[in-house]
Amino acid sequence: MVTGVILAGGRNSRMQGFNKALLSLDGETFIERQVRVLRTLCDEIMIVTPDPSIYIDLMLGEIEYLSDVYVGHGPLSGIHASFSKIRTEFAWVVGCDHPSLSVTAAQLMLDYLRKNDFDSVIPVIGGKHQMLHGVYRPQSILNSVIQLIEAEKYRLSGLLDVMNWVGIDESEWIARGISTDFTKDVDTPEQYLAILED
Repeated sequence: MVTGVILAGGRNSRMQGFNKALLSLDGETFIERQVRVLRTLCDEIMIVTPDPSIYIDLMLGEIEYLSDVYVGHGPLSGIHASFSKIRTEFAWVVGCDHPSLSVTAAQLMLDYLRKNDFDSVIPVIGGKHQMLHGVYRPQSILNSVIQLIEAEKYRLSGLLDVMNWVGIDESEWIARGISTDFTKDVDTPEQYLAILED
């Protein structure tokens, strides 16, 4: 069983404060697109946000909303909040600014987890670890997340040093016929316009 986790608690400073989850693409907000895609694979969906009321009018269906316990420390705080509550063995974790999620990619990563003793499987595209389209074993990682936060080590990439993970690099995605567009995120107005023009 898999829980889908959308991290939607960022400050959106590079988007002039506009909530990236509410950007639109092909007639849907990013978060509506994400929930729709996550539902094809996940048994439960959690959205980590300081203000669930933002999303109530979108009629997203049955969603568990969570707030950070350790407030203000970025994605690691959101991972802690969700991993503390998840009841399934696996989690597919995404950032709310990724509009092109791939179920095919997530399923491949889950197959890796099910067949091996990894804590996480992460796409590695262009040498960058795409941790916000990765799959995880929450209960295996939770204590490490807490230790990082309590040590004031808030970078999400710090998890790479303390968990048993494997990366799937760009060449393997291409060999399997899976476009790496699923790792594209939107941080700036310019990136949003580029996605609209694709």
